[in-house]
Amino acid sequence: MKKNVIGINYFFIHFIIEVTSFYILTSYTKSNLIWIIALLYDFLAFVPQGLFGYLKDKKVNLDFTILGLVLSTLALMLLYFKVNAIVVISIISIGNCLIHIEGAEETLRSSKGKMTPSALFVSGGSFGLITGKLLSKYNINIIYIILINLLMIVPIIVSHKNKNLINDENLEKYNFSNKKISNIKVIVLATIVVIVRAYMGYGIPTSWNKTVVETILLYCFMGVGKALGGIMIDKIGIRKTAFISTLGALPFLIFGNNLMIVSLIGIMFFSMTMAITLGLIVSVLKKYPGVAFGFTTIGLFLGSLPMFFMRIKSFYINCIIVITLTIVCVIILNKICRKENKNEHI
Repeated sequence: MKKNVIGINYFFIHFIIEVTSFYILTSYTKSNLIWIIALLYDFLAFVPQGLFGYLKDKKVNLDFTILGLVLSTLALMLLYFKVNAIVVISIISIGNCLIHIEGAEETLRSSKGKMTPSALFVSGGSFGLITGKLLSKYNINIIYIILINLLMIVPIIVSHKNKNLINDENLEKYNFSNKKISNIKVIVLATIVVIVRAYMGYGIPTSWNKTVVETILLYCFMGVGKALGGIMIDKIGIRKTAFISTLGALPFLIFGNNLMIVSLIGIMFFSMTMAITLGLIVSVLKKYPGVAFGFTTIGLFLGSLPMFFMRIKSFYINCIIVITLTIVCVIILNKICRKENKNEHI
C-alpha cells in the first residue's frame, strides 16, 4: 500500500476533478452549441498537456494540482453566476489539464519503473466522469459540487507529505520498449495505438446500454480495466498484457453487443491498453515523463475527433472496424514491446 500511496491519492484527485468537469460539461447538454463546447473541452483538457508536462519536466516552480483546484473552484462559481459557457469550459479544461500532468509526473517519478500507480491515477477519471454526469443529470445543487471539489485538498495534502518518494532516478527504471526500435518510432507507433483505442471506444457495439445502472457499469469496468492494465504489466510483463488487452478483448467486444456482462469483460480488457502505451513512451522519454504523458493525451484527442463529425451506426461496419483496428494494434504492440525473460515476473 505504501508504495502505491501517491497513485491512490491521485486516483481520488482525478476522480474529483472529473466529477467537477463533467458536472459542468453536462450542465450544457441542452445548449445548441453543446458539440462545440464539448470539442473545446476535449481540446483544452488534452492537447496542452504535453506543453505543461514539458514545464514540469524542466522543474517549473508551480504546484499544478493546487492551481488546478483553484481553477476548478472558480469554474464552478462562474457556472453558478451563469457566466459565458466558453469562459467556464476554458477554465475547467485548463484546471483539469494541470491536474492530469501533476498526477502523471508524481506517479511516474515515484513508482520505480512500475505502472500500477499511474494506472490507478488514470482509472479514477472513469469513475469521476460518470459520477459528474449523474450529479448534473439529477440537478444536484452546485453548492454540494463545490464542497466535493474542495475535498481534493485532503489527498493533495497527503501527496505533499509523500514528496520524499519522488525521485528522478526512478525514471531510469522504465524499460518496456523494444530497444531495437528507434525512440521516434516507438513514440509514433504507441501514439497511433492510443488514437486507435480512442476511436474504437466510440465504435464498440453496446446496444445493451439503455439504463443508468448499465451506463454506470460501463464506466466502472473502464476504470477497473485501466487500473488492471498497470497491475498486470507489473505482474506478467508488458508484452503478455498487450496481447491479453487486444486479442483477448476482441471476442468479448464483438459478441457482447446484446450481452452486457460479455461486453463489459471486453471493455475492461480493452481499457488496459492505457498503461501499456504510457509505459512504452515513458521508456524512451525517461527524462520527460510529462511530455510522454502528453503524447498519450494528444492521441486521445485525435482519436475522439472524428466522433464530433460522424457516427457509424451499422453494427456490422463497426465490427469490421473493431476487428481491423485490433489487428493493427496487435501488430504494432508486438513490434515495439520488449520481450521479458521467462522468470522476470515470477
